[in-house]
Amino acid sequence: MDSLRTCKLFGVVRAVLGIKGALPLIHGPLGCFYHIKYLLSLRSSRSVQIVTTEMDQNDVVFGAEEKLSHKIKDVDKKYSPQLIVVLTSCASSIIGENVDMVVDEVKTDVNADLICINSGGFEGTQIEGYNECLSVLVSLMDEPQVKEGSINLVGQYRGGPDLKNIKNYFKRLDIDLISVLTSGSTLQDIKNASNAALNVSMCEASGVSTCELMEKKFGIPFIHEVLPLGVRSTSNYFQQICRALNKDYTLIGDEEEVKTEINKYNKIFKGKKALIVAGATRAIALVDFLTELGIYPILICLDFEGKYTDYKLQKVIKRNKINPIILNELGYPDILKYAKDLKPDIILGGMAEIELSRELKIPLLDVMHAQTVTLGFNGALEVAKNIKKTLKDY
Repeated sequence: MDSLRTCKLFGVVRAVLGIKGALPLIHGPLGCFYHIKYLLSLRSSRSVQIVTTEMDQNDVVFGAEEKLSHKIKDVDKKYSPQLIVVLTSCASSIIGENVDMVVDEVKTDVNADLICINSGGFEGTQIEGYNECLSVLVSLMDEPQVKEGSINLVGQYRGGPDLKNIKNYFKRLDIDLISVLTSGSTLQDIKNASNAALNVSMCEASGVSTCELMEKKFGIPFIHEVLPLGVRSTSNYFQQICRALNKDYTLIGDEEEVKTEINKYNKIFKGKKALIVAGATRAIALVDFLTELGIYPILICLDFEGKYTDYKLQKVIKRNKINPIILNELGYPDILKYAKDLKPDIILGGMAEIELSRELKIPLLDVMHAQTVTLGFNGALEVAKNIKKTLKDY
């Protein structure tokens, strides 16, 4: 099997790394630490900070709770984090290390706040990891004191230009963003997240379930609109948020100008076909946007689906009067087989599709990890320009 998934530990680590001042401590072997650190550093184009207890074969036989205790104290002294998040791995989970007990015992000996998350890799995929991390963070939130006109973004793990851009749009609309779970928020921001008047799910697979949990615990309503990628989706995204907050929606600066510019690409891209390989959240938005550009999304490959994925994808497909092939959770050989038959002109995906691009001899545009803006009205224009350039330069 050639899976497009990774383990629960990866998802937890990625979510924790989004918290300002937080340091993930993996109670496990060097391999778990090294490969996750390497992959996340590669994807973000910067070194990420993770630490490990470096469990060895003796630890697996005799236990390593004392080693963990010493490591927590060392990490607190050396790095001075605001929050240390102790994570179990396959090794420590299998032998039944009492990590919660160790954390409770050492709490008074360190300056950092301490929490523990069960994240044995074999327990699930990265999506289970995201969900596990977010559910633990919800348990840290204070009793709510609702602030009108405020929101949280839930299930947003990517920062960079896109998040900065979205924040700027919220400022223009006078919407107070309390917390982003988990990209760029401090521990205090997370504790204050219960004060939001509205939650906005940013991830089909992990955002909705956390929003449901917060609705049950704090009474915070939530929405789960299509990601603001493309003119139509961006306009709908902000309109629906304003409506849920009982605010008037006004045109945001460059909206009409970008609409006019985007319409010009229909002639340029006429007849072009695209292969999309992405998570459900981004894939749905890409399908809608590509049809705005005059590109036919002929093959859609999803790695994870959420509660509303099928409904939202079919709604977008019906509105645009297209009939793409949809592949759910298939590996590289299956995608390659379909793509060879359908002959797309371009792939919209991420780093994992580099080999697919080589094999098919068609260009790849990374819309997953790029350091350029993709969301919002200006993001739509940037993506359109990059598609044009990618097709021309290949």
